[in-house]
Amino acid sequence: MIVASVDPTSQSYAAGQVVGVLSVAVVAIVLLWRLTRSWRAPSTAVGGDPASTLREERKRRLLIIGVTVLIAVGAGLKAAASYNPEPRASETVATAPVQQGTGAPAGTRRSVVLPPGFAGYQLMTGEAAERTEAAVLAARKMPEGLKTGFYDKDGDENLDLFVFVRSAEWDPKILQEKANESIAQEFRNFFAGSKARNVTRFDPGPYGGGLSCGLAQGPDGDQAVCAWSDATTFAGVRMVHQTTLNEAAQATLALRNAAMK
Repeated sequence: MIVASVDPTSQSYAAGQVVGVLSVAVVAIVLLWRLTRSWRAPSTAVGGDPASTLREERKRRLLIIGVTVLIAVGAGLKAAASYNPEPRASETVATAPVQQGTGAPAGTRRSVVLPPGFAGYQLMTGEAAERTEAAVLAARKMPEGLKTGFYDKDGDENLDLFVFVRSAEWDPKILQEKANESIAQEFRNFFAGSKARNVTRFDPGPYGGGLSCGLAQGPDGDQAVCAWSDATTFAGVRMVHQTTLNEAAQATLALRNAAMK
């Protein structure tokens, strides 16, 4: 995955926002006390009452202390409100509702296996798959631990949908990556690499995590590009033929639901 320079959803970024708010408050308090130094220490006029001057000095000091407390409380509340990082991808769990007869409780970790078919798409095999893989990958070596699938929808043995999947089942490195990035950051990296626009989040379905789709330029016009992510998997999907983002999201969700075991 591409590593972006700044992750505005990260815990460190949120902590930086808090530090920034508190730093401004500290500067304001220091300036308040410095600029009111002479005002807080009134002198007793000739023939005046020193006791009265002392009472005025205490009164002014209490006023500045009160303003200081207000600044500190306001800054604390603003800092607390600004600390809102998105959980790391590893903190999400791929779960599904209990299915009758399976005995699998919600929260059970699932594995991912590319299905032979879903929503009218059929996994290409044999010579058709080899020919398609050679054309799509063009002899490029795919990263270790990445699995691909090529799907045909109309039975003409031509590619209609391409998917790649990374899973902690066979790629332990993904666990470390997901411990450092949020799902939002994973999506930003993926869609930036795909040069996608109009990226939109969709309901990820019963397995949670996240699902997003966008539009990328293809040889014959726009192609929909989608991705799903949870604590242990990341998948990217490209629709070869033009389609709407909603239709692409529905197909991706159907693929994900069929792939999770």
